[in-house]
Amino acid sequence: MASDRTHDISNTPFHVRDIKALGEVLTNAAEAAFPNCGVSRYKEVHTLLLSWEDDNLGVADEIDELGDVLRNLYSFDVEEWKIPSKRSHNSLAAKVLGFLDDYESKDNLLIVYYGGHGEMNDDRQCVWSWERYQEADLTDFFFHSTDKPDASEVQWYGLQTMLEQAKSDVLILLDCCAAASSATGSGSGITEIIAACGFEAWAPGVGQHSFTRSLIDELRYLHRTGPFSTSLLHNKVLSRVKYWKPRFAPSASHREMRRTPIYIVISDETRPRSIEIEAQQQPSRPSEITVNSSSLDSTFSSLSLSEAVFSTTGTASGSSNSSADEVWPDKEFKCPKVLISVALEEE
Repeated sequence: MASDRTHDISNTPFHVRDIKALGEVLTNAAEAAFPNCGVSRYKEVHTLLLSWEDDNLGVADEIDELGDVLRNLYSFDVEEWKIPSKRSHNSLAAKVLGFLDDYESKDNLLIVYYGGHGEMNDDRQCVWSWERYQEADLTDFFFHSTDKPDASEVQWYGLQTMLEQAKSDVLILLDCCAAASSATGSGSGITEIIAACGFEAWAPGVGQHSFTRSLIDELRYLHRTGPFSTSLLHNKVLSRVKYWKPRFAPSASHREMRRTPIYIVISDETRPRSIEIEAQQQPSRPSEITVNSSSLDSTFSSLSLSEAVFSTTGTASGSSNSSADEVWPDKEFKCPKVLISVALEEE
């Protein structure tokens, strides 16, 4: 029996059913595709800089400089916190939980940085340690051994899960050995990690070769360029790290002293958006795309076919009072513009 329908309705269940839902979909898509329109995507950016209370690596100066860059150039809220040598894991767990309780919001960006010792345990998960390693002890350097003396440790892989489940976008910066062992399967939000080295590698110490030094220099430079993504930041840091060339002389100081930073994305989204970083200098956010039936009806009633951007012959209208002039007075198109045509049927 032939169908008397004039339209294919097989995809009807996938259609947007009302104008309000369409507006919400468009708003979310626009915020993901064009997150910045002269202002930051985030209302607030909160940064937690972590290191050990007993600093045997001398990372304090670099962390202070990193904090100054984020605080003074980017106007981020910055807190430096020292991990105690006693009850290290529980103390840091309480701090991370409090950090989330205070600042977790879908409109906020959370940044967590760590500088110190790191290793990969027998389960190939990231562990932070205060203990100083000897270069000769390569097994314990990369792989956590249960036979060595007790040391102050943080099971970071457990605490990172709390950040991955947060409503906020989260950026984690790790300057430690075996940093890429922090990679996990997925998270509920957008979590991105820039690790100083691979899971099997050691990270350069404090100084010109350190990951933190390259990170500070690139953050200073990128501040002048406007908003940038985490992936671009990683690309710039990688380029700076690679720039130094050893002379390959017999001296140990001329061997390859730098390591490749690793970029990791943790998300359940099929096409995850990237975190955008920009100075928090403008208090207002771009207005959201809102569509409702009443405003749509008034728009259609106020604009006649003769006022359309294109005439019925398909040529552009030469009138200076066209609908395009009314909707988009900004002729320089400094911000992204979206023109949507909607055809309505009664049924």
